[in-house]
Amino acid sequence: MERTSPHYLRVSIARWNLDLYSEEAERIFHHIDTDGVAVFRAQPGFVRYRLMRADATTTVAVAEWESEALGQAGAQRYRAWMRDVGIMEHLALETLAGPIVAGS
Repeated sequence: MERTSPHYLRVSIARWNLDLYSEEAERIFHHIDTDGVAVFRAQPGFVRYRLMRADATTTVAVAEWESEALGQAGAQRYRAWMRDVGIMEHLALETLAGPIVAGS
């Protein structure tokens, strides 16, 4: 059996300065789900993205990439998009990243 290199995972915890159950947050989530996901899909090596609302001020995002280099470049492009559209002004990010060691 041929072994493939492990994919790379980035997990970002965002602390927001707005109520994530508000209409404004719903508009932002819709924007992320359409245009933001399109930014990810346009990047080489992108595998998948998920965004979860943990509570009224916290989200957890998970992005999977084929490699660390592609993941870092893709994350930079996505964060530039978030700055350009004004989303970054609403949150502070903590990101953890590394190779996937087990999965389904």
